[in-house]
Amino acid sequence: MVSRGPAERAFERVFDLLPYPPKPRTTGVTEIRDRGMGMHAIEDLVSLMGEYIDVVKAANGSQRLFPRELVLKKNRYLRAHQISVSTGGLLERVVLEGTDAVFRFLEEAKALEYDIVEISAGLAVLSLADIQRLIRAVAAAGLKPKPEIGLAYGIQHGDPVEVSVDRLLSACDACLEAGAWKLMIEEEGIFENVETWRTDVVHKLVSRFPLEKLMFEASDVHVFNWLIRQYGPEVNVFIDASQVSQLACARTGVWGKKEIWGRVAVFRPSE
Repeated sequence: MVSRGPAERAFERVFDLLPYPPKPRTTGVTEIRDRGMGMHAIEDLVSLMGEYIDVVKAANGSQRLFPRELVLKKNRYLRAHQISVSTGGLLERVVLEGTDAVFRFLEEAKALEYDIVEISAGLAVLSLADIQRLIRAVAAAGLKPKPEIGLAYGIQHGDPVEVSVDRLLSACDACLEAGAWKLMIEEEGIFENVETWRTDVVHKLVSRFPLEKLMFEASDVHVFNWLIRQYGPEVNVFIDASQVSQLACARTGVWGKKEIWGRVAVFRPSE
């Protein structure tokens, strides 16, 4: 087996893998959904796969269902394992209550030790200028703003979505100019709710913006396999918690669908 230096591994693995960048990572970032996992589930997941998880996002505003002490305990546990925590898209529900509610939300997010605030646009109807102001407000609060970029407002599963590439690119430009940490690229209209994947949209995004600034939603294993085939194992991906092992195996060359299995490689000459 090929020996790895300490910079290329966080722990000794059973068998050799492709080198995996140590945390904190700016590329190869894996964000997962937390739909309401308890501490035991979080601890089990982190003990097994924590090395391959970078962000845990509270999905569906589910953190509102639990005692404040539990939310804080989970966040502290994850951060202690170099895993950032995201509020999820709750802010777009809060903004409907007015400007003061947004600032109260940001104060509470800091108190609960969140790192990232997602700025979604699937519920609230916001102008791009308002989204820029929200990004700046999140950053001013000492949190990382992660806007969702998509055009799937108010759709139902199976509804067709038309994506305007020019509008998508303009939104990305505006959000990065305002200080976005990363851009969450929604899959509706690109990989979902379309007869044929809009791979042309993805290629234009990657051609125009640094790969480290883009994060792609990939609810289907075939999507993140395609992303890895096109852009390498260090593409940033947002997946369900149940898919962590599959994605980590695909990134490290252990496993993958037929288009990438046994074909993933990296070239990183030592300095």
